[in-house]
Amino acid sequence: MLSRYALVGAAAVTTLLACKKDKKDGGPNAEQNKYVNEWIYANMKEMYYWSANIPASPDYKQTPPAFFSALLKKPEDRYSWIQDNFEELLASLSGVSKESGLEYDLFLVGNQPSYLAGIVEYVKKGSPAAAAGIVRGDVFIEVNGQPVAYTGKQSEVNAFVDKLGANHTLGIRKVVKDSKGEDSLTAAKAVPLTVLELAENPVYLDSVYTIEGQKIGYFMYNFFAPDKGDESASYDNQVDAVFGRFKAAGVKHLVLDLRYNPGGDSRSTINLGSNIVKGLDPAKEFFHRDFNPTLQAALKAEYGESYFISKFTAEANNIGNNLTSFIILTSSGSASASELIINGLRPYMNVYLIGDTTEGKNLGSFTLYEENDPRNKWGMQPIVSRAFNSLNQSDYSNGFAPQEKYVETLNLGVLGDIREPLLNKALTKILGHAPARMAKTDAPGSRTIMRKVGTSRSFKAYSGLLTEQFPRK
Repeated sequence: MLSRYALVGAAAVTTLLACKKDKKDGGPNAEQNKYVNEWIYANMKEMYYWSANIPASPDYKQTPPAFFSALLKKPEDRYSWIQDNFEELLASLSGVSKESGLEYDLFLVGNQPSYLAGIVEYVKKGSPAAAAGIVRGDVFIEVNGQPVAYTGKQSEVNAFVDKLGANHTLGIRKVVKDSKGEDSLTAAKAVPLTVLELAENPVYLDSVYTIEGQKIGYFMYNFFAPDKGDESASYDNQVDAVFGRFKAAGVKHLVLDLRYNPGGDSRSTINLGSNIVKGLDPAKEFFHRDFNPTLQAALKAEYGESYFISKFTAEANNIGNNLTSFIILTSSGSASASELIINGLRPYMNVYLIGDTTEGKNLGSFTLYEENDPRNKWGMQPIVSRAFNSLNQSDYSNGFAPQEKYVETLNLGVLGDIREPLLNKALTKILGHAPARMAKTDAPGSRTIMRKVGTSRSFKAYSGLLTEQFPRK
């Protein structure tokens, strides 16, 4: 049975969320607001990349989010943000959040009115959503039995996402073909979901394919974090183990899937890049960054010129010299640390992109907070640096355009399956033709282009970030 929500096959209208929504307003206490705002101002004047543009006499009576926003240089800065609880911020940067375990794209169904819908990009392992049987490609419109109308307001998107932050019921639908061969949705099946504190592992999927005698490694990595905040480096160690398997298998072609990777920690960026680069040499520069002139001078005086340069690290499982080809799968949400992998490796090897143009973020940030101040629990993530590769290149504010463009449609396919559209394009590039096991009649296809209005990843703390480590003695 087909739903009344027919899918609209119009041109894509992509307005991905550029920043997270503000948290609590800080309350009506003017004295408390002033106390927090003075802390915000002092740190922003010292560290903000565009500190010279900060107003000299801001209104300290504003709530902290409003005060913080008034300091930002717009439109250059789409990424700095503030949160009322630094502990939640730190946890979220490591992939820990309260959720049911879904990552999804937000798009529109219907016309006049349009309704918000989500299509599941992937389901997190061991999550309530996985236990409930929700799979990639499932669509939901009703949350707690009701659709959310969309008239173009950010508050409507926020309301939709907020509902998924507490225990909820989703109306799960499948994408099917109607009698005319057009995409449509089945009737909704109510699926109740609980929300719990979930630590997502970014090491999502790795496989080795042997096709026509070619050893091909595939690795889906969904954000950059060394561990879940416990200083164990457990996630980075798992990345190393993936490349150990690739090396042992004799992988000659690498497909790195960063389509759902919006960024994260610079330490994990270095770790991943060091496992891939050709001619690995810990003496060579991976990337460097600069800061505002005052902070640049202070950091140089304190730590020396070497502070600004991040070099590769010795990795026993590096496969760079064995690679014949290296392909990265991208989307418009591939950002920051993902783009730094592209920019940082290009001086050393050919990097072939398949997918959509990346977001275009060459900026880094510090996580700032006061650990032992009971009057100030706020945390902020201001932009403090700009990243460059070893050739001093940083010209990707408009993103990296792929050599082969492909934008995901409603027919997402199964991750890791050679028929999945993006992976199939990578295999076709490697082999020179589509894999023989993929019969022509099995070829995925959908004529519906989603009218996207955002993604769940936009609300993650690590989204669009290259997080630097605050220098400490």
